[in-house]
Amino acid sequence: MYPPPPTPTPSTSTSTLGFLLLPSELLHEILFRLPLPDLHRLRSVSRPLSSLVSSSEFRRLYHLNSSLSSSSWLFLLSRRPPRDSFLLGFHSPSSRWSFRLPLRSLPRFDDPYFLASSGPFFLFASNLRQDLISFHLPSSSLLRLPPSPLGPRGTSSWRRASLKLSADPTSHRFRFLFAEMYNHLPYLFEYRSDTNTWHASEAVPVNPGQPYSPDPLNVYLHLAHISTESLVLCTGPGTNGPVLLRPRFTENPFGSDRLHVYGDGNMVIVKSAPIEEGSRVRTRMRVLIGIELWGISSDGTEWVLTSKVSTEMIEEVKKPYGVMMGCMAEREGVVRVVLMSNCKGAWDLVWLSYNRAKGVWRWVPVPDCGTKGLNMAGIALSSTFSRLWPSPAGEEFK
Repeated sequence: MYPPPPTPTPSTSTSTLGFLLLPSELLHEILFRLPLPDLHRLRSVSRPLSSLVSSSEFRRLYHLNSSLSSSSWLFLLSRRPPRDSFLLGFHSPSSRWSFRLPLRSLPRFDDPYFLASSGPFFLFASNLRQDLISFHLPSSSLLRLPPSPLGPRGTSSWRRASLKLSADPTSHRFRFLFAEMYNHLPYLFEYRSDTNTWHASEAVPVNPGQPYSPDPLNVYLHLAHISTESLVLCTGPGTNGPVLLRPRFTENPFGSDRLHVYGDGNMVIVKSAPIEEGSRVRTRMRVLIGIELWGISSDGTEWVLTSKVSTEMIEEVKKPYGVMMGCMAEREGVVRVVLMSNCKGAWDLVWLSYNRAKGVWRWVPVPDCGTKGLNMAGIALSSTFSRLWPSPAGEEFK
């Protein structure tokens, strides 16, 4: 799964021994900064180091540190015609692309499009077969999901803001949810891997007397936006079955100069302007001029402005682009937004995070991973991948 570690030598063993003699607080501080694939490789350097990072106490502390530091990953699927596809992973705390999975090594993988990631699971859509495929990283196993109640669906039918993958990192189980209008009615479709079945349920509009309360465990799936009103399906502990929220704007937020990105009950409005070259305006090339974060009000009836990215930060991250797309996710009070743009065949990634408790935006620089000239076939954020851990026997990450 990962490149093999170097063969230990006497000098390597001596260096490892000296490293292990560091104070435990310093040793943990160094190891906690490593992404999971690097820890796997580190276990092969020496037996004492393997025993340390494989111990249940270290795994517990690593999980805890990942939660407190809001450690997260960015995954994207890149294609090099005609058939080469790679799933790449960027680890925010280490600021490195630390994960690379060649999909051509997986059997029965045809024309994949990357949809979502959660824990040890990655979900893909096949445009050729028009079905869904899950990949379980520890066991390197593929599962072709049965057709949904809506039948076969091509990759263009899947909208990132209307789907959610939720996995239990300690088991082989996951849930996949997506929202869709069916016969002009809002429906929630849910697949459970433990039963290998789909379930469909109609979302009920929220009325003033109907119980609804915001909850961190609620799942929000964006259905549509019509004029000043959005249609958002919500399900979870704060609801009694799926409900339909209709948050509104005071004015129409759409325009040719704006991109909307939805996720986890939030919306980012990306404002841009055409690039001017003297007296000539290049209408196909644009540049960022503002980013706003909006959230749904506590009663589910309005979009409320949460925060704006400062002008100084916009100046740091803005670059000319021709096309742009994005994804966003929230976990434990931190909203993460990734904007992926293309300019003359070169891809650029902007990662911003907003801490609700501190009211602070942060820019995470993402280095180039050699994507110039490649096709991008999906992007997703994950805050649970760092909590995945191989068993003490170390058989999962081969």
